[in-house]
Amino acid sequence: APLTPVMVKYMTGIYVYNVAICPMEAIHGRQSLLHNFLSAGIIGYVGVARGMLGIPFLQNYHISNPPVAAFFVYGSIASAFSALGGKR
Repeated sequence: APLTPVMVKYMTGIYVYNVAICPMEAIHGRQSLLHNFLSAGIIGYVGVARGMLGIPFLQNYHISNPPVAAFFVYGSIASAFSALGGKR
């Protein structure tokens, strides 16, 4: 199947997420939920601040600082998936 711009966007997002996690794990010498939380949170913050991402679950609410809300929402989602994958 040919690559579409949407597929490239998702692939780039996953790549950036993993690139953000790897140095943290190398520095600390172990995997941690905190690394996943920070990596996804930073990506969510930057994405919302630049208008490239929306905030899941919070579309219909007035939020005074959307990038900060995105940091916590994206970080929480990544932490939940990581916990399901066995990270502590």
